[in-house]
Amino acid sequence: MLAAVVLAAGASTRMGRPKALLEWGGQSFLRRVVGLAEGCGCAPIVVVEGAIALPGAELGSARRTHNERWSKGQLSSLQAGLSALSASGSGSEGSEGTEGTEGSEGTEVSGVMVLAIDRPRVLPATCRALAQAHARAPNRIWQPAHAGRRGHPIVYPRALFSALLGLPCDEGPRSWLRSPTIDALRSSVEVSDPGILENFDRPGDLLRLSDG
Repeated sequence: MLAAVVLAAGASTRMGRPKALLEWGGQSFLRRVVGLAEGCGCAPIVVVEGAIALPGAELGSARRTHNERWSKGQLSSLQAGLSALSASGSGSEGSEGTEGTEGSEGTEVSGVMVLAIDRPRVLPATCRALAQAHARAPNRIWQPAHAGRRGHPIVYPRALFSALLGLPCDEGPRSWLRSPTIDALRSSVEVSDPGILENFDRPGDLLRLSDG
């Protein structure tokens, strides 16, 4: 079973308002991104909040967990999400608590799809392709690729959960992903989806939403 962690803990300082609550196509970014995880069958789904409390009505089938260390960056939120999976009996070591709707407690997951709240234009087909790739080869790290570049979401296998939990938050996962041992585990799924390469950080970025 493939779980999902939605990273939504930041303060959205550059945007000037909470990105999770921005709307596009009649849905909040939060609802859209959770919907991506729901649409490809991920369960359980954990939304990590931090700087602001997220409205429960936008969570759908997801549960939430609070990251007390949200100011340390996205890796700290991923670690909170992985710990929350463990607390539900679904993941690896950890003790973070969760609240929300019922999920797949007691079911051991084979990996986790990590989605960021500021990438709302990722296509559902991309997430399905990643889930299918993970089902075929659950011990690999999977990323979508478009125009010769890797993007997000990213799928980590369960075997790497402990390593991710042990990474220092001030460094993030980039150098770790490029290390020879980990880089050898990385595979790409080619997609026709420019949304995997974009994020929305500043008010001016929102002009791209009018493109479709």
